[in-house]
Amino acid sequence: MKRRFVLAVLLILVVCIIVFEPFRGAPPNPEVEAQGKDVPTVQGSYCWDSLLRSQCGDKIYRNGLDMAKEQKPISVSAGSVVSVELSGNPEQVKLIQWDDQEKESTITLKDDQFKAPTSPGVYAYELQSRWKQGDGQFGFSLKVQ
Repeated sequence: MKRRFVLAVLLILVVCIIVFEPFRGAPPNPEVEAQGKDVPTVQGSYCWDSLLRSQCGDKIYRNGLDMAKEQKPISVSAGSVVSVELSGNPEQVKLIQWDDQEKESTITLKDDQFKAPTSPGVYAYELQSRWKQGDGQFGFSLKVQ
């Protein structure tokens, strides 16, 4: 009986750690998907407060254009839907797009989605997010055909 109680308590603790992530040391990575393909992201600078530690990580990237250079762009069709999901219930999310001329524009996410540009080219994106625990910046790129 005592052994079952101990196992039950351990199981509850493991579930709490997985669900609530109180020991996370950085913001959660976004899940970006376009046309059924996962789009890799690069983490930029962040500050994060967790149960056991608080830390900031300053990266050398100036913006999403620099971050996107780290990844090979994922090819997508013009105007296709791109899904951007962030766990942990972010309080604020901002998405900035750069084209190959380095022109910057803010993109509006609707229901965690946006449409890829209609003009062919390589586009870099910077995702700036803020949670109760801190903030983070992520970059990714798309090649529109």
